[in-house]
Amino acid sequence: MIPNAMVGACKALNHRYSTGVFKISHRKLNLLSRQIAGKPIDYAILQMQFSEKRASSRVKNMLMTARDHAVRYKNLDAAKLIVSESWVNKGETEPARVEPRGRAHFGIRRHKKSRMCVVLKQGKTLEEEKAAERKRKLKRIVSAAATREDVPIRNPGAAWAW
Repeated sequence: MIPNAMVGACKALNHRYSTGVFKISHRKLNLLSRQIAGKPIDYAILQMQFSEKRASSRVKNMLMTARDHAVRYKNLDAAKLIVSESWVNKGETEPARVEPRGRAHFGIRRHKKSRMCVVLKQGKTLEEEKAAERKRKLKRIVSAAATREDVPIRNPGAAWAW
C-alpha cells in the first residue's frame, strides 16, 4: 500500500480514454484513428473538425473530452499533450437480420459496431519538434572545404557512367 504522503507526489504519465459504441464499421473508424495517432491533441482535433467522415464529429468530441479529463484529473499539461496511441476495437454484434430479395432469395444484414481508444501523453509541442528538426538538419549540413579530408567515399557509383 502506498503511504498517503506519496499519493500526491505520483504524477500520471498518460491518460487513456475511449468512446462509446459507434454504429460504424471498424475499418472505417480505423481510418480516422490512424489519421490522428502520433499528432498533438490540438492538431488531431483540428483534423477531425475538417474531416468529411460522419464519425469525425464524435471523435472530435471524444478528443476534447479526453484532453479536459487529462488536464483536470491527471494534471497533465494541455499544451504538450499528444495522441501517442490510437486504436479501434470491434463492438458488440447485433443479431443478423434477414433481408428478403427477389426470386425467393435472401441476404443477411449485419450492422457493424466499433469503439475507439486513445492514449494521451505529454510530448513535445509543435515548436519544440520544429526546432529539433531544424537543429538535426543543420547538423547534417557540412560546408565544402578547400581540400578533401582523408575520408573514404561512401556509396561510390559505377566506375563507368555510360
